Amino acid sequence: MFNFKFVFVCFVSLVSTLFAQELESLKIGIAPHSSARIIYEAHRDLKTFLEDYFHRPVQILSAKTFSDFAETCDRGDTYDLIITSPNLAYLAQHQAHYVPLMTYTKGLETIILSRTSASLKEHPKSIKIAGQDPVSYATLCGEEWLEQQGYVPGKNLTYSYYISASDSLATLLLKNQVDLIIISLPNYLRLDQELQNQLFVVYHSQPKPGRIFLAKASKGLAIEEWHNALLAFSQSQEGARHLVATKLEGFEMLEPDALDNLHGIAQKTSSRLMR
Repeated sequence: MFNFKFVFVCFVSLVSTLFAQELESLKIGIAPHSSARIIYEAHRDLKTFLEDYFHRPVQILSAKTFSDFAETCDRGDTYDLIITSPNLAYLAQHQAHYVPLMTYTKGLETIILSRTSASLKEHPKSIKIAGQDPVSYATLCGEEWLEQQGYVPGKNLTYSYYISASDSLATLLLKNQVDLIIISLPNYLRLDQELQNQLFVVYHSQPKPGRIFLAKASKGLAIEEWHNALLAFSQSQEGARHLVATKLEGFEMLEPDALDNLHGIAQKTSSRLMR
C-alpha cells in the first residue's frame, strides 16, 4: 500500500533542506593585509555582486594575523571562497582542496621603506625591520631580497612583526622604533600623502604573482559555478569599482596548476606556521 504520509514527510523534509541551503551564508575569507575596515570597504562590491548572483547572504571574514588566517584556510571548513597571497593560496590548494580560479593582472610589488634617503649600506649595523606577519607574502619577498644583499637575521638585522595596518607600521618608522618596514605596494599607496612624503623607498620589487581567488565545492555550489560567478564579477560594474577600491588593474582567470611554481616559498611559509 502506498504510504502518502511517508512521501509527504519526505517532501517537506527535502523542501526544508533546500530552503535552509538557499539561505545559508556564503563566507569569503580575505587575508588580513589591511585593517578590517579597509578590507570590508574594498570588498563590499564583491559581496553585493555574489549576493545578487547566488541569491544568498554573503559574509566577509578575515583573521587577526596571516598565520591565523592560513590555519583557518588549511582546515577548509570555514570559508567557501578565499582571497589570499600566493604562498597561502598554494597551501590552501594542497592541504584543503581549494581550487585557484582568478587573480589580478597587476602582480604584487613589495616596498621597503626608510626614514631617510640614505642607502641601505648607511643604515646601522644592526638593522631593525618591521613586517606585518612572518608568513605575509610581501614580508617574505622583502626578506628574500635583503638576504640577497647579504643581510642575515640574527647577525646584522632583526625582524619584528606587528598585527597592524600599514599606516601603523609607517608610524613606528617615523617614531624611530624601527629602521625599515616592509609593506605591499597597494598598502603603500593607501598611506596618506603626508606620510608618503616623510618616507623613502629603499627597495621596490618587480611584480610577482598577486592575490589569488580560490573556492571549493560547498553548500551546494560546484567549482564551475564559482568560476562562472567570478568571471561574471570580473566583467561587471561591481568588479570595476572593486579594482578602483583596491588600486589594482584587472582580473585574470587561472588554470588549476597556476600555483605549481610556488613550492619553494610555500615550503618556507609552512615551516614558519609550524613553529
